[in-house]
Amino acid sequence: MKTVGAILLLAMMAPLAKAQTNLGDLAKRFDYGPNVAALAIKEESVQDRGGVKIHDISYASAVSGRVPAYLVVPAAKGRYAAILWGHWMMPGSPAANRSEFLEEAVVLAQAGVVSVMIDTPMVRPGFKPDNDPLSAQYSETVVQEVMDLRRGLDLLLARPDVDPKRVAFVGHSFNASCGAILDAVDKRPAAFVFMANPVSQRDFLMSDSPMIVEFRENAGGDEKVRAYLDKYGWADPGEYAGYLGPAPVLFQYATHDEFMSVAMEQKYFDMSKGPKEIKFYTATHALDAQARRDRYEWLKKQIGLGDLPAGALEKVPDIK
Repeated sequence: MKTVGAILLLAMMAPLAKAQTNLGDLAKRFDYGPNVAALAIKEESVQDRGGVKIHDISYASAVSGRVPAYLVVPAAKGRYAAILWGHWMMPGSPAANRSEFLEEAVVLAQAGVVSVMIDTPMVRPGFKPDNDPLSAQYSETVVQEVMDLRRGLDLLLARPDVDPKRVAFVGHSFNASCGAILDAVDKRPAAFVFMANPVSQRDFLMSDSPMIVEFRENAGGDEKVRAYLDKYGWADPGEYAGYLGPAPVLFQYATHDEFMSVAMEQKYFDMSKGPKEIKFYTATHALDAQARRDRYEWLKKQIGLGDLPAGALEKVPDIK
């Protein structure tokens, strides 16, 4: 994972940062308005896991095309909590798609959770990455992902088996950064969990890490990177740190992250607003089983999850 290619992709996930303090102006970029097309949900198949149903579905994007998603529904009828999940984008990982949290969602269905997890635009059929890391492609992709996450909330909140007061968002890496924007511009979720991100991306991309220094050199030098960051600063999660809340946030960071320092992680937590808690794990960017257990316990308190059978969560495989 420690490659220049991985850094380039992470950098594309992290444009930032000329200060913009008006949330209204920032939020307009992620507002799809009242005239957006219907969700037009389509179901491809249904899998039964001991009564828990995994629906392979898609819905209309607020920007273009369709959003592939899994919908996981508990076995019994009821009024449930819900989680919208956002996967990481680690190059080379088989879990760099909506499958990352599928096994965790199936287990949490036993605790009374309806889940939706979507594919990001970058892993959908037909996506063609721009070889220029300083193009507009990534910022445009951030817009689409945040809008499509908001549509995922629409889908959950329209379900009669979902309690609208008990909906949470969990995002890892790229989707932790998008989740920070979601937190600022959409106040419907009752809780957020951010995994291995966000950080201040100016700190990240202008750091003295050898990998980041090499990235800047390959991208055309420091000044060119700074100009790019200034132009697309509105896509930086750092711009939204002051607008988090009132929903509580659990920040889960790694002390051995391959890409960012503990100081960057702590700094973002310190500048963020709203109710918040931070936990550090002796882990890499993927995090670990203890982070999974802490997520469950924290969400159990925030959105009223039920108890799990002994050892159920421990059967969820770690991602790689």
